[in-house]
Amino acid sequence: MSITQFTMEEVRCFAERQTLEIRPLTFLVGENSTGKTTALACFHVLADYLRNREVDFNSHPYSMGIFKDIVRNSRPKAETFKLGFAYKHANENVKWTVKFVEKKGGFEPTVSSVTVKFSDGAIVFKIKDELEWEGDLTAFDIKQNQYQINCGNDIFTNLFLDMALDFLKGESDGKIALAKYLKARGNAVSSGYQPWDIWDTISIFSTSPIRSRPKRTYDPTREFDDPEGSDIPMYLTRIKATQNENWEALKAQLVEFGKSSGLFQNIEVKNFGQALGGPFQLRFKVRGPNANIIDTGYGVSQILPILVRVLNHNPHEVNFSLLQQPEVHLHPKAQAELSSLLAKLANKGNQSFIVETHSDYMISRACIDIIKGNIRPEDVSLIYFEPKGNVVKVHNIGFDDMANLIGAPTNYRDFFLKESKRLMGFKD
Repeated sequence: MSITQFTMEEVRCFAERQTLEIRPLTFLVGENSTGKTTALACFHVLADYLRNREVDFNSHPYSMGIFKDIVRNSRPKAETFKLGFAYKHANENVKWTVKFVEKKGGFEPTVSSVTVKFSDGAIVFKIKDELEWEGDLTAFDIKQNQYQINCGNDIFTNLFLDMALDFLKGESDGKIALAKYLKARGNAVSSGYQPWDIWDTISIFSTSPIRSRPKRTYDPTREFDDPEGSDIPMYLTRIKATQNENWEALKAQLVEFGKSSGLFQNIEVKNFGQALGGPFQLRFKVRGPNANIIDTGYGVSQILPILVRVLNHNPHEVNFSLLQQPEVHLHPKAQAELSSLLAKLANKGNQSFIVETHSDYMISRACIDIIKGNIRPEDVSLIYFEPKGNVVKVHNIGFDDMANLIGAPTNYRDFFLKESKRLMGFKD
């Protein structure tokens, strides 16, 4: 079970509701300043909120500002914006929509409601900070399975649990019907997997357009996740020292990509001294003997954090990697090979990649992988962000078995046709 759609409404340059079809391998393409990074940031924020109940639109590598910077600047001024996910569960689509408003007495976005829509009903949670650890069923329609609950932000998902219904005040026909409805939803799957359990299984990580600074010698420091990849050298030296089997497996995969891309032939961690806390170097074989990472060319140090992240995932979680321009500093062959690696990993399941890119080489290689059968066409999505005046429209483009585009707007084809004509010397 994984996310199949992501929606945005009244966010920055996106008017009305824009739907992004999410697949195991999704490319975001378009001109600069058309909202591609905004889409990645909102996707990450929404996933974090549904998993951890935290809202942070300025968590590195994103910086979206305060509420007025995020909501669309329309006339009249929009007072809310919405983000949503859809996924498949028990042969039906489940949709979550979260509405954001400006925080009272502050400037940041805060959640005002969460709507969970099933094929035969819906539950609306009105988030009220003052309620804290209690809830109140304020409206219901038993025939239509429509329920509205006022509750605190900390407990709205717990209301799905049988015992959590005790948070609702009093006894009523609506409360009894809601309990039966929730139990039926859970029993719809023989495994007992609840439709709301998806948020406990999703792991999400975002990278910036990698700007890590390679060093001649590294001194071990504390470990932390860094979208720019400065944590990766410490991670590599630790697993080499403490998990040698995992290190050898990861090293083999890194070297395989290094050879296929032409970036490097080997990688090693060279420690100075016997202690784990001692200084160390990362060394790569490109041509001739092994060389320090700082002497091997910028492409190696910039792609290494991405490679380690995508190759070393948790197989028990649904992993989403949101990659901003991963092709930066890579030559065309390496860009194409990176696309093939992502297609290979996406085809295995439990990993999905949303890639903001300006690289024709990455997209062309994905098409080749579709033709070769390395990934199914229905597992690849190309999302084109088209500027129209002051707003941006999202176009979802699919592929057939021969990697022909399905649903591409005229302007998308015109853009690339114009560039091809320019390359051949023709005037516009």
